[in-house]
Amino acid sequence: MTRKDIHKTAEDRWEARSAGLQHVDRFLMQARGAYGRVLPVKADLRWQQNADGSFDLRIAGPFGIGATTVSGTLDDVTVRTGKGTYHSRDPEGWIENRMGWTLPLAGLRYWMLGLPSPYSEADIELDPQGRIVSLQQDGWRLDYGEYQRAGGYELPRKFEVANDDVRLKVVVDAWSDLPPPR
Repeated sequence: MTRKDIHKTAEDRWEARSAGLQHVDRFLMQARGAYGRVLPVKADLRWQQNADGSFDLRIAGPFGIGATTVSGTLDDVTVRTGKGTYHSRDPEGWIENRMGWTLPLAGLRYWMLGLPSPYSEADIELDPQGRIVSLQQDGWRLDYGEYQRAGGYELPRKFEVANDDVRLKVVVDAWSDLPPPR
């Protein structure tokens, strides 16, 4: 098999894989994360994606310290922190202005599944199995290091999300509440 044949095979596998994941409209992902460049801060992550497009994201430090919950839709969220409850119709802008860090909500649900967001152009690099190894989109770079089987799908287990200001390492402990594969 030539290098061109291997690349074509990866592309064909990617087409089939991404088509299968496009209909995943709900899931529960539970993970651990670490962020920070010098002294990493560890956090627990929980993302509940609902079939109606709403989501519930909880980020908490060890023992629940500093918990932040973001719930709603891409256009209307409620943010709960230890300092209060806030409402915004510009979730990404609000989080950046109030909390000092960015959270790419529009792409995040897709990136969790190992897909580029359909909302903007992306550069992807595939492995021979047709899975994304690296993804660059909207000023962010994702590097997928490991995948796992869950609910009939092959989904990310270990990945890094980074931009010029933030670097987050994620290890997914469990995927559940997935629709059956088509």
